[in-house]
Amino acid sequence: MAAEASTKLFNSFIIKAAIETAREQCPEKTLDQNTVANARQKAASTVNDLSQILHKIRKEGKNGEEVVSHLTPERIAKIKKALDMKTYQININEKEKKAQIKRNGKDMYPAITLGSLGNLKQASDYQIASIVVEAIILVLELIGVEIPDDEEEIKKVIDIVIIELDKDHKLLEDVEQIRKDKDNYPAMAKDIFVLVVDTFEDGIFWQIVKTLLSNMPWYEWVATSAQIAAFIAMLVATGGIADIALLVAKLVNAAFFLEKLVNLGTLSKMKISLSAS
Repeated sequence: MAAEASTKLFNSFIIKAAIETAREQCPEKTLDQNTVANARQKAASTVNDLSQILHKIRKEGKNGEEVVSHLTPERIAKIKKALDMKTYQININEKEKKAQIKRNGKDMYPAITLGSLGNLKQASDYQIASIVVEAIILVLELIGVEIPDDEEEIKKVIDIVIIELDKDHKLLEDVEQIRKDKDNYPAMAKDIFVLVVDTFEDGIFWQIVKTLLSNMPWYEWVATSAQIAAFIAMLVATGGIADIALLVAKLVNAAFFLEKLVNLGTLSKMKISLSAS
């Protein structure tokens, strides 16, 4: 009984914190009772979902689809594809020293000639930015937040990250750790969540998410931001990053994401080669 009361109190604190975070995302709005109630319901539902997932992993020893059996088949299917190509694909031709950035088979940005250190940095920045954005989208997909397939919004969030890369070396360190662990999927998945938590702490997370969901009505945004805040707060407070990372490793196809990490290695080698010549 005491343990149950403690859990309820803990969850209540998480939900209240999530509501306050949601308020901060709409400082110009006065939230009525219905809006707050909806945000609270969304946050509570997210806390409950994550609690069930962690319980199944930690107490019941389950993994893979067994862990998310309480979710709808549609949501499970989306989670499995959460690391599919969400931004763009960079195709590197080392022989021709060219990088093409494509989305849905079409050029999204002009091709980059990789003949100078400046251009190699530009290509690397685009690749790193896509990794950061797709890491955040992964978390949103896990929560059940729908991300519109909007190329212009993707370009905006890529710009946000690229600007941040010159100021925030932690982002670069986080992405490099993901790259180093690319052959160890559980470790790589954990690194992805560490990256997301770091973006959450330094504020860029909300810039990206708000831009991705810019067409969402403000009252829905309040509820969604409460939902997101509850998930991340719960994940950190329960020490659940490693558990969720293991779930992702079991459930999510990372083939497209791994290509991005291979590209970073290729661009790094090209930089070293050019510097030595």
